[in-house]
Amino acid sequence: MPVRTPSALSSLALSPHWLSARRLAAALLAAGALVLAVAPAAQPPIVNSEPPQSTVLVAAQDLPAGRTIGTDDLRSAERTSAQLPDGALTPGMDVVGRVVTGSVRRGEVMTDRRLLGPGLSASLDAGVVASPVRLVDLEVSALLRPGDRVDILAAVQDAPSATVVAAGVVVLAVPLAESEDSRPAEPIGLVVVAVDQDTAARLAAAAASGRLTATLLPP
Repeated sequence: MPVRTPSALSSLALSPHWLSARRLAAALLAAGALVLAVAPAAQPPIVNSEPPQSTVLVAAQDLPAGRTIGTDDLRSAERTSAQLPDGALTPGMDVVGRVVTGSVRRGEVMTDRRLLGPGLSASLDAGVVASPVRLVDLEVSALLRPGDRVDILAAVQDAPSATVVAAGVVVLAVPLAESEDSRPAEPIGLVVVAVDQDTAARLAAAAASGRLTATLLPP
């Protein structure tokens, strides 16, 4: 019976050097697969999603209507630009000495419509004028503050009752008498209200023929 001799390829496959090379290649492939398995997935680039900010003036404390703005009443704060109201005031604007038109909560963004002055008509809408009204009762004018809404009534002699001349108008200012000593200034019975021109004419006519007073409306 003839004896078969192993071929050269079979001899190479069974050689120790060939077996070591195969084991090394298998180990490298296994290590590569392990690295790919545990490597973190590629992360998308980080995009700054912080919305744009603007520096504005906000109330440093609760401010009542009629308060004259002092240096400690407002502070600078960062607010999201897209959420700011129109006319927001910014640091550097001349606001000290102006008057608050209505009650303001601490932290509220201040706007040009929140403050009166430097001229009373500076922030009025088109067609609206600042009309002075002299009230017959000083005590009534002492109760009023800028930002209040009032009805102005006229009482004419021999008339059975007073009539409303201007309804729901906004008080712009309540002038006070100047005091030469430490006593607080007192009202002089004069108030300035925001009205249209027709109402201003009716107020002037009513003041010439009768006595005017005001009733304070709820906010």
